[in-house]
Amino acid sequence: MSGRIVIDNTSIEVSRLSFGTSSLHHIFFSAQRQALLHGVEAAGITHFDTAPYYGYGLAECDLGKFMVGRRSRFTVSTKIGLYPLGPSSTHIASVLIRKTIGKLINQIALPEINWQVARARESLSASLKRLQSDYVDFLFLHEPDFALLNTDEILSWLEQEQIRGTIRAWGVAGVRARVAPFVVEGHLLARVVQTQDSLDQRQADFLTDIGRRFQFTYGYLSATRLSNKPILPMVTIRQALLRNSTGSVLVSARRLRHINELSS
Repeated sequence: MSGRIVIDNTSIEVSRLSFGTSSLHHIFFSAQRQALLHGVEAAGITHFDTAPYYGYGLAECDLGKFMVGRRSRFTVSTKIGLYPLGPSSTHIASVLIRKTIGKLINQIALPEINWQVARARESLSASLKRLQSDYVDFLFLHEPDFALLNTDEILSWLEQEQIRGTIRAWGVAGVRARVAPFVVEGHLLARVVQTQDSLDQRQADFLTDIGRRFQFTYGYLSATRLSNKPILPMVTIRQALLRNSTGSVLVSARRLRHINELSS
């Protein structure tokens, strides 16, 4: 399933399969996390999706370590808007402690939601440091709320960051209820859309309904599991790639054999 495609509304070429790092911190040892990332690369996947909220920053740190000295081989998405409470984590022990406390005190596990430009600017700078990179290819608004955003202010800031070279493109990322209002409005914040989809419920049809091409989609395997149907990951991903023939399908796994199966 290797292959590459240029994402619509951009000049950025990515792999047809992307790797999501939201569960990377579930792997305890750093060496094993690095081995998984290298295995993902060997499988032909060169686009990585991350966020400061994933592993309280550990996912970005791991990805930065993986890419150091060879950043140009990969494309990377990170996000703004949802942040971990407190400082970022650079070690798995810190993540596990915070996760444990979060189970006891639910408020601690919830993200900080902040759409102020000052916070976004601070977050992007911190993400670049963790990623050991001067830029990200895509910067997404993470589960944005159309009613809470000063869209003009955010858009102006994104345009400035693009001119500075810290981001190549921007967009919105999240479930249909969060990103569809931007798309329906035709808002420039939705130049690139990363959204949940499935083969049965076809949540991302709101894009094609108004003539938009699919860009980044995710959720196919988890939707299959929830449907109580027989899980055939390879078949599901092949069908997902046919459905999203114009973009990239995000997958996530903790074991390299699963990545190899999905990318074969």
